[in-house]
Amino acid sequence: MDEKEFKSLVSGTRLSSDSREAARLVFVEGMSQIEAAQQMQISPQRMNQIASAVRREQEKKIAITDRGDVVSVSYAIAVKEARDLYGDDLTLNRPKDDGRSVGQVVSRTDFHLVQFIGKDAVVVHELAKLDRVPPIGRNVVIDYSAGRGSVVDRSQEKVRGGHSR
Repeated sequence: MDEKEFKSLVSGTRLSSDSREAARLVFVEGMSQIEAAQQMQISPQRMNQIASAVRREQEKKIAITDRGDVVSVSYAIAVKEARDLYGDDLTLNRPKDDGRSVGQVVSRTDFHLVQFIGKDAVVVHELAKLDRVPPIGRNVVIDYSAGRGSVVDRSQEKVRGGHSR
């Protein structure tokens, strides 16, 4: 994206000037989020929040112009966020109708959730198919049955004797 497009896009956000500069490094200059975070001396988590805010603005603008493709665009943005976090060699998975994924929630778009499951792999879940939306940073189990996902927060899951797993 060029400078003009970027300025138009971030004008709809509440990002500070420093946050906008960090986002500009990623979206205009093509830096990785990690490189931009280091240059701007912010945490990788904060950089991810900034990039997510800009991507949400992208989604909104796209939704206004073409609502029919907004879910597809949300998926594409979720994939881009995952690749920005873990690299292009990342394995992308969609959930199986009757399957399970275990790992940390690392990103979210308006319609998708990205869960890191280890070994350079993520699962991209549709929010509409989940019984609830876990917050970013939580380690969760998502069990699917008949295409619907049930989310269990592993930090709150209990085993016999009252010890958490």
